[in-house]
This record gives sequence, structure tokens and C-alpha cells, in this order.
Amino acid sequence: MPRRPEDSIKISEPFRKRIAALIADEETENGKPCTSALFAERVGIGKTTVSNAVLYGILPSVSSLIKIADYTAKPLSYVLGSSDEEEFIPASRPCTFGERLLSLIGESSLTIAAVSGAPGITFARNSIHVWLKRGNLPSLEYLLQLADFFSVSPDYLLGRTDYRN
Repeated sequence: MPRRPEDSIKISEPFRKRIAALIADEETENGKPCTSALFAERVGIGKTTVSNAVLYGILPSVSSLIKIADYTAKPLSYVLGSSDEEEFIPASRPCTFGERLLSLIGESSLTIAAVSGAPGITFARNSIHVWLKRGNLPSLEYLLQLADFFSVSPDYLLGRTDYRN
């Protein structure tokens, strides 16, 4: 990771504004404004992660973004600041990223290798196998590439919702 936050390639001004707004919308027991530290505690992510998001717009890991989206009951695109659509309908039976990805690959009648080598996909050819075998999540960049490739929302690909878009 870069030594200075401004050197990070994962900086998003829309995300910085949105996370600050989400924190500002939080209520506290004593009526005082919610702090980044309190928000982080409520969401279940590190204080530094939230602080870096608010101050610099540094995008956290996909798992931290999911925790924020789950806590606020908002779509991932809303949390990222790429959409103003706040409505989120959770999946009736949430599934894992791996389950949903395999389902989409099967529906498309493609192989994992064909998806990995498709135009617009920049991750290594064996990445899907690694994610599936280890139960890992891809980086945000790769998650968005896959969602775009399959014409679904990142939330659908992550198994958070049953609505494709």
C-alpha cells in the first residue's frame, strides 16, 4: 500500500462524500453527531478504514464495503456514490459470491476460462478458480468488471439481492 493516502489508486471522491453523509445521518443515543469511530464500531470495521474513507475517499476492501452496505441497508452502488438509488431489497436466501458466480457462468453457457479471457476482464486467468477454491472475494475493480460482463448489479453478484439490476 502506498505510504501516503493521496498516492493510493483507490480513491473516490463520490465515495468520500457518501460515507460522510451516511455517518452524518446516523443517530446517537445522546443526540450528538455520530463519529467515524462510532460508525466503524456499529458496522464492524476498523476505525482507520472509516477515517481514511471520510478524510481521503480511500475505498476499503469489498468485505468492508459489504458490511457498510448491509448495515445501512443500501445497494453497494449507493454506498460507493455511483448511484443515488437508495432502495435495496435483500435476497430471500442470500448466497455467496462463489455460488452466484458459478450460477451466472452456467446460465451463460461459458467456461470459467472463457469468462477470464473475455474483453474487459483484466484479472489473471486463474483468478476465478482461486476465488472459488478459497472462498475469497475479488477486488472492487474485478467485482465491477464481472458485474458488467454478466449485466448484473454488484449486489446480485455478491448474493445480497435477488434482483439482477
